[in-house]
Amino acid sequence: MSIEFSLFDPAMTYGGRKQFDCGHAVINKFVRDSLVPQVKRQLSVAYVLTDSDLQDRFVGFFTLAHHSIDASALSTLQRGSLPKQIPCARLIMLGVDQAYKNQKLGSRLMKQALVITKEASSRMGCYGLYLDSDPAAIGFYKNLGFALLEGDKRPEASPMFITVGSISQN
Repeated sequence: MSIEFSLFDPAMTYGGRKQFDCGHAVINKFVRDSLVPQVKRQLSVAYVLTDSDLQDRFVGFFTLAHHSIDASALSTLQRGSLPKQIPCARLIMLGVDQAYKNQKLGSRLMKQALVITKEASSRMGCYGLYLDSDPAAIGFYKNLGFALLEGDKRPEASPMFITVGSISQN
């Protein structure tokens, strides 16, 4: 198995994309029906993990887009003097096919998303990375340094944020 990370190309055919199953119906439907048109329309950028040993099989992905949040949402974080609207990146979707679970590929994808966010902040205003965490993933994101913005909202998604300054250099 040879897993490779790259920018998603909506013109490319990725083996297994239409059969992608991360165990989450909304994410699976997004990959099958919305990923290609969303990237083509430049509503987000996607990055993928593929298995080159299996003809570039679609293994996992994430999507990022520009976003902003109200400064009042950052009350749990040290915010200092900030404008009312905080520019940030937003992690929209992330998933790893169940056939590739327990190989730390979700962590690999998130580390790449954090690196991309940090790099973006050096080119334009980007205070951090925002996401709406699935209830089962809150611990995963906390371990990466994310903070809950409104507390744990289980069984609903919980907004989470990490500032660029909190993103480790690893």
